Amino acid sequence: MAVQAAVFVSKRLQPPVAAILCLMAMQLLNISLSGCHEEPLPMGAVRVAVSHR
Repeated sequence: MAVQAAVFVSKRLQPPVAAILCLMAMQLLNISLSGCHEEPLPMGAVRVAVSHR
């Protein structure tokens, strides 16, 4: 009886868990790709180069 209940719950949880894992993977991909692009500057702002000595 307990094994049947565990299998039933496991089968019911598989689609939501897969969806959550997919969303997490997409979020990680989005974060990793967003680091490659510069953010747009607000209107009238100027980008200033900073030199380190």
